[in-house]
Amino acid sequence: MTKPVVLVHGAFHGAWCWERVTPLLDDAGVPWHAIDLPSCADAASGAGVPEDNAAVREVLDGIPGDEPVILLGHSRGGTVITEAGTHARVGHLVYLTALLLEQGENPGNRLGPTLANATVKNPDGTWSADIGAGADLFYNDCDGSSISWAANKLRSQTVAVDTRNSSEAWRTTPATYVVCGLDKALLPDAQRSMAQHAQHVIEWDTGHSPFLNRPELVASLLVGLSVSS
Repeated sequence: MTKPVVLVHGAFHGAWCWERVTPLLDDAGVPWHAIDLPSCADAASGAGVPEDNAAVREVLDGIPGDEPVILLGHSRGGTVITEAGTHARVGHLVYLTALLLEQGENPGNRLGPTLANATVKNPDGTWSADIGAGADLFYNDCDGSSISWAANKLRSQTVAVDTRNSSEAWRTTPATYVVCGLDKALLPDAQRSMAQHAQHVIEWDTGHSPFLNRPELVASLLVGLSVSS
């Protein structure tokens, strides 16, 4: 029986970012759940990693059956799955060019030096991606139509001090790390350093957002994990 998949997006994004991946999971008969994290869907509320963790756990609680769940986090979503991945239903973690941090580690030390120039602080205290600068960091290997489609869907994001992890799910749950070698937002060397904590490491010749222009890679990885014994 196939294992279910839970998809956790990164900063400024939403469940929409998996729209090119999920039809491929449907074709393979893999059940999936894509979450809109409160820190982005309701950023003005001040929601952070604790609220995101709670949202993921609520989804995990509601998944029928008893098959172990594959929990994937992209980019900032890695901090969320590192917390929520301690849930009893989670059987495998996937860090897709994601923050895989030790307890209390400052995520700012892992981010690309130009990422700060691609964000803008809003009057309400949330942050937004600067479309001009952000497109080159997030979607540098994507075509123009894909960039426009994604850029129009980006939302504001809470950036809070609670981004540091209090749990380390990767210590007790098997993890796969996907290094994206053309990434400009989370630089490959930083990814490779964090990937040392994972049991399995894969490297793709893609930028930061393979779900946008290489969805077949993302789906193939998840299908393989879902059907494996």
